[in-house]
Amino acid sequence: MYPNGAQFCLSLTFDIEMSYNFPYWTSNYADYGAINPHVKQYVHTMLDVAKNYDVKFQFFIVGSALEDPDVDYLKRLVAEGHALDNHTYRHSNVKAQRVENLHSSYRVAPWRAAGLTPLECLRHEIRQTSIGLRRRLGVETSGFRTPGAFPNGLEDVPAVQTLLQEEGFRFASAHYRCPAERTWHPPRGDMEAAVRHSLDALQPYRYPSGLSEIPMMGLSDAIAFRSLDLDRWEYIHHTTVAVDHAHEHGQIYSLLAHPSYLAARDPHCDMLDTVLRRALDKPGGCWVATNRDINETILAA
Repeated sequence: MYPNGAQFCLSLTFDIEMSYNFPYWTSNYADYGAINPHVKQYVHTMLDVAKNYDVKFQFFIVGSALEDPDVDYLKRLVAEGHALDNHTYRHSNVKAQRVENLHSSYRVAPWRAAGLTPLECLRHEIRQTSIGLRRRLGVETSGFRTPGAFPNGLEDVPAVQTLLQEEGFRFASAHYRCPAERTWHPPRGDMEAAVRHSLDALQPYRYPSGLSEIPMMGLSDAIAFRSLDLDRWEYIHHTTVAVDHAHEHGQIYSLLAHPSYLAARDPHCDMLDTVLRRALDKPGGCWVATNRDINETILAA
């Protein structure tokens, strides 16, 4: 199933955006763009780890971050062969039925929509980001990640699936579920069970429209640090649980993380180093792939 006879697959995916509460609990970012220097430097550190292990990462970026004159960290990412794809322009809600629910900027200034429907606004945002990636970085996008994630992916919004296909996307990443109580410091055994269940339930698939879905699996750093208040090593433990489970069952493990969270909570990239070392040491071998690779090699077969 996997290239070179590998036993399982690891996909490390990262959303480049700023985030509420990070790096400080008082942080409040209006559009998730304007990537701060600390996070940019962290991306460089991540790329050093990738080079050390000779692997490629999957990134998604909010288009507003491309307004920054300094995109050297993105130029390096692209030059070194990592995948960079679309995450809307303002981190907007793809399932919004009213313009004001797309993003806070539309709620504050609804005339930004200029009379467009929510779906038309979404198309405009996605297209802006794709054009920005092409003009600033020479990148042609083929994948899309929804801001936020949904327990049913895009199943209930076929119009969004169609929009993505019309805009040239071959895969989406919208589906996430890790069924555990959102209470601080949940019992470790309960969390481990939730991580395993997430991998079992969220292997890549296709929607009836033909659009590929590559879900986000296991425990995201956003849930770990914001909702559960786990420390760095508790979070890392649950990522290793996911690696072990994927290896045991021959699964794909597509991890979701954010440089803006990790820069604050895992400044030395311990998670990346631990997960990659554990995966690559497994008997039978691990295929470390981007979401693009998974779509083109597994889902398109």
